[in-house]
Amino acid sequence: MEIASRARFIKTAPDKIRILVAMIKNQKIDQAISKLKFSNKVGAKAIIFVLQQAKGQIKDKNMVEDNFSIKAIKVDEGPKLKRRRIVHQGRATAILKRMAHITVVLSDEPKSKIKSQKSKLDNKSEKSLEIKNSKLKIGATRGATHGSKS
Repeated sequence: MEIASRARFIKTAPDKIRILVAMIKNQKIDQAISKLKFSNKVGAKAIIFVLQQAKGQIKDKNMVEDNFSIKAIKVDEGPKLKRRRIVHQGRATAILKRMAHITVVLSDEPKSKIKSQKSKLDNKSEKSLEIKNSKLKIGATRGATHGSKS
């Protein structure tokens, strides 16, 4: 089962949050929260908030939290507040105060299912590569016969 949680209009730049997201992908909820608590980055509070919100959803559905791990985290850019700063000779420069939207998807499925789906995709890509290689070999042999007609 999958559970999704969102936080929108977070007043932290998405780039600052994405650094932390890379650190906690594919981990258990409690483990991710404990890592973020010891991080001194600005975006950690926002991600902790979303993870605790998802944890609450799990409790509401009477499920066990320990089974869930982070399947996907997406950090999108929200609207920008446009401000200006006066600089020399009365000119103004733009200041963009960026916002972010965070979406977290938790899953209780074991990782083996995910790996089996990936292996199916890998098998398909390997077969297509073999077909392409065999076509290239056929083309190479044809070219060799045409060039040696002397």
